[in-house]
Amino acid sequence: MNLTRFTLLATSCAALLACGGNKNAAPATDPTPAPAPAATPAPETKIVLDSTVDRYSYALGMDLGKAIANINVPLRLDVIIAAIKDEVDTTRKVLMTDSASEQALQGLLLQMQKQKEADAKAAAQKALDEQAQFLAKNVLDSTVKVTTKGVQYKVVKEGTGITPKVSDKVQVHYIGALLDGTEFDNSVKRGEPLEFPVNAVIEGWQDLLQVMKEGMKVKAWIPSALAYGEAGVPPMIPANALLVFDVELLKVYAETPAVDSAAVAPADTAAAKAAEPAAAPAEAKEAPKAEPAKEAPKPAAKGAKKPAAKK
Repeated sequence: MNLTRFTLLATSCAALLACGGNKNAAPATDPTPAPAPAATPAPETKIVLDSTVDRYSYALGMDLGKAIANINVPLRLDVIIAAIKDEVDTTRKVLMTDSASEQALQGLLLQMQKQKEADAKAAAQKALDEQAQFLAKNVLDSTVKVTTKGVQYKVVKEGTGITPKVSDKVQVHYIGALLDGTEFDNSVKRGEPLEFPVNAVIEGWQDLLQVMKEGMKVKAWIPSALAYGEAGVPPMIPANALLVFDVELLKVYAETPAVDSAAVAPADTAAAKAAEPAAAPAEAKEAPKAEPAKEAPKPAAKGAKKPAAKK
């Protein structure tokens, strides 16, 4: 809260400096012009930074002016200036106690947070509307294709290789941007293609890759519902952002088919099972002839591996 109070105080100082720093100046009044011809306004006091005091005073004003720009709720500069005068001039009366001031600043922070949330919600809805309008117009282009889930894409270069499955791994080059052209990622500039499993990326990428062939290059428009949605990825990707990608599928690493143990050497397995009943009686007959062990079996040496348990 001390920082917040300092920020507001700084803002007030900036406004005071803008007024020429005259402690005896009257607060701003209603600017409604009088019926008589308007008098020529007094020239603004020119600030000359000739001394160290002037320079750090002006620098403080700059800093405080930047701070006030981030307060997104209505403020009255004349009241702020009056408060500064009340604080620095011992002959003036301060109109609020410290506790009342703290409570008022808490209210300001709450209003700022509410306004921030309202602005974010409005921006997200605007992005969603602009996205819908763009996609509806873009799909009218005869060269634009649409995946089953709604990713729009245009083939820049055909491919001749295999098409990846969701279980495969791929190597790609890509450039990612927002609808306004703001670029947020570029593997081409880095000179380093990216390798990843198809099922490890956003849904829009998965859908797109499964309609591409190795060697193909496309320009794609991925709706926010198939990307990062309303959450976005601040600060790079805002809420409900339509993502524009240039994608080149360089390589597909197809998944090696799993070996089915049940299908391996079925004849040998059947023969082994057929031989088991015949061997069992012989073993049973010989069992009574076996002599009893003369000594107890020795335990396995410490650290010896146990046989794998049968499943």
